[in-house]
Parts: sequence; C-alpha cells; structure tokens
Amino acid sequence: MPDAAHSNQTAPANPTSPMNSAEEPPPYGGPGSTDSTGSTGVSGSTGASGAAGGAPRAPGADAPAAPPRRVRTLDLIKAKAEGRRWAMLTSYDQYTAALFEQAGVEALLVGDSAANNVFGHATTLPVTVDELIPLARAVASATNRALVVADLPFGSYEISDEQAVATAVHFMKEAGVHAVKLEGGATMASRIKAITTAGIPVMAHIGFTPQAEHNLGGYKVQGRGEAGAALLDDARAVAEAGAFSVVMEMVPSGLAGQVTSELSIPTVGIGAGAQTDAQVLVWQDMAGLRTGRAPRFVKRYADLHSVLTEAVGTYVDEVKSGAFPEPERGFD
Repeated sequence: MPDAAHSNQTAPANPTSPMNSAEEPPPYGGPGSTDSTGSTGVSGSTGASGAAGGAPRAPGADAPAAPPRRVRTLDLIKAKAEGRRWAMLTSYDQYTAALFEQAGVEALLVGDSAANNVFGHATTLPVTVDELIPLARAVASATNRALVVADLPFGSYEISDEQAVATAVHFMKEAGVHAVKLEGGATMASRIKAITTAGIPVMAHIGFTPQAEHNLGGYKVQGRGEAGAALLDDARAVAEAGAFSVVMEMVPSGLAGQVTSELSIPTVGIGAGAQTDAQVLVWQDMAGLRTGRAPRFVKRYADLHSVLTEAVGTYVDEVKSGAFPEPERGFD
C-alpha cells in the first residue's frame, strides 16, 4: 500500500512562519492550519524556501509532490492475498483522522460507537444518521489517503433493501465517505447485495453485533460450540452478497481463523484473536482516554486520560494564580 500521508491538505510552500508574520494564525486551527515552522506537514511540501545557506533551488524543486493515492477496497483485498495485515481505528473528528492517517492507519471507521464515545449514551442504539453525517464528513474531509467507512446506525437499514440503499447513498453524498458498514450476517445479505449493486462498498459485521445487544442477551462471545456453524454461514453469506470485508467481534480465535482462511475478502478482528487480516479498536479505548473497566480485547497504548488531566489541572492553577496569560501573550 502507499506510504502514509502526512497531513490532510496540500499547500504551497510558506517561507514565513505564521507566528512571526503580521497576520495572526486562525485561532482554532483547521484542516489547512500550519505548524510553527509554516509547513503543513504534507508529504512533498516545503517549509522555508530556498536550500540551506540560501543556495538556489533546482527548477521545479518547489513544486508540491502529487497527493498520495486513496486506499481502496481492492488494496485491502490485495493485502490479504499478499499476507499483509492492516490497521483500522475509529475516528469522529478532523484532528484524530489526520493524525491516525499520518501514523499509517489504512482505514478509519466513523462508528456508531460515537453514541458512547461522543454523545454520552450507554449503548450505540440512540445515535442517528443526522448525528453521524457531520462526524463522517469531518473525517473524510481531513484525510487524503485512508479509506473512510461509516456505520449505518440502528434503525436506518433494517426495514428494507430500499431503506438500506437510501441511507448508504445519504452517507456517500452528504459525508463523502468511501464505504459503509452494517451489522448482521445471512439475514442482511439482501441489504448488502442491494447496496453494492448501487455502487457502494459494504463492510459487514458479524459475531457480537452491538445494535442487537438486547436480542443477544448482553455483551457475550458469539460462535462458541455448535453456534460456530451459524457464524461460518454468516461469513459466507456476506461475502457472497458482495461485502469487501467483514468485521468479527467477540468471536473465538480459532473460529475467526477458520473464517479468515476460508474467505477471499479480508477479516477485521475486534476480540477475535490474532488470525484475522486486520484489527480495529475504538480509539478512546486504544489511547487510554476512556477509563474504568475495558473489554479484555482492548489494549491501551497510552494514558491520555492522565496526560489531559494533568494539563488541564495546570491550566486551571495558572489561571487562578494569574501566571497565565504571561505578558508576552498579550497585545499592545
């Protein structure tokens, strides 16, 4: 796959640092905001003009490099065929989307998990299409390489194939995502076929499906014992219906490995062991922003909760003591 992009926008060289220019930088950043060197961080873009020591550049040296190519569903299928694994994370905003893409994440999921991690609900069920569309638009707009997949929320595709296609089209047109994801196996095969026939890539989701948690009796591993045959049937059904990939959540590792070896489309594991073609985690879990008890399949790679708590505490203390803002942060 192509190397990871280093930002979400291309921009011409900027020889003047925005912090030293007469014009103040945008106060809230944004997709085109620059760092303190004046560089956007885009692969191939330049910061200060001219070579070291003021030597002239060769003709065309200042021309920006071509933007990186977007990861496509066929790239992920090819990666499976070549035995290359890839990583997926959730994202719900421009800053994490650009950062994750820069770090090499090939696919970003604007999940209905925003219900829990953005809107403060206890489950994924309450989140709506209208709530997810702006989040998906932000992620798609902030990236130029990662494949952006949007969840179809509960109630937006179950009624009929026509409803499913209409919702998927809404996400593609209004948010600019590159694929959609829906939960369910064989029972959702007709929905997958209808959406893909409309020209929209679909990522399926089997095993534990959070939107059906009440029907499943809570957060439980799926596919153990005799239930493994039904999960295999689900995997085959979504692949035959045209899904380009399938998420398996809370599935026994051996069964997930069996599915992975049988299907020609990539499998994405979350609580499904190490034999899948890819892995996905909710980024707030992965980075340790969310505290408390976590599912056993979650690995915390950082402790952002502690980092932010300390930073905010210092800010509060400095405001109360008068240490912030310092004189140099004011204007004459």
